[in-house]
Amino acid sequence: MSGELRLLIADYAATRQGIRITLGSDIVVCAECDDAEQAIRAAHREQPDVCLVARNVPGDWLRAVRGICRAAPSAAVVVLAEVYDPDDLLESVRAGAIGYVPGTLHAEHLRRIIAAVAADEAVVPRAMVRELLLHMRLGAPGPDALTARESQVLGMLRRGQTTAAIAERLKIAPATVRRHISEVVHKLGVEDRGALVASEEGQSRRSDAACERVGPSA
Repeated sequence: MSGELRLLIADYAATRQGIRITLGSDIVVCAECDDAEQAIRAAHREQPDVCLVARNVPGDWLRAVRGICRAAPSAAVVVLAEVYDPDDLLESVRAGAIGYVPGTLHAEHLRRIIAAVAADEAVVPRAMVRELLLHMRLGAPGPDALTARESQVLGMLRRGQTTAAIAERLKIAPATVRRHISEVVHKLGVEDRGALVASEEGQSRRSDAACERVGPSA
């Protein structure tokens, strides 16, 4: 894309200031937003080329991403995350983001990312590409397919997180987490929550054993 790039930033004020300092003269910040609702309205008004949306932006980052994609369909949305989280990556992509960038960015790295997504390239850390490929391998969802939130809860559950921890992480009630787990148990055809986790552990052990059998010979 030639000429100036118009950038929308939805993040806390201190972070926005830091991003502004790192930008070159060919990138113009057309809107700075404190929360999801402001970001959606600004995207509709400004029609930016690129939108940077913080994972911890007030008002829910997924709501911001979905709303921006509807309000400014040509904008490339990048989620700025605090840590590497495969569930957040998948949720971001489902919501419409074309980029997911965890961790602190150096100035030159940030400029490259903005230029890449403005040129219709996707930006995902190499370490997380496998998550996207595994997700795509599942194929088209059937009538009993898990919803995005159910998949997210399942992934966190399988990584050993408690109901309380999941609720706090997703900013939902523990009762809602339990309802999602109940739906997952039903859809996957296992007896209960314990069986759900045990089946995953057993599958992982079988996969590890298979890898050992087919590994390179000495």
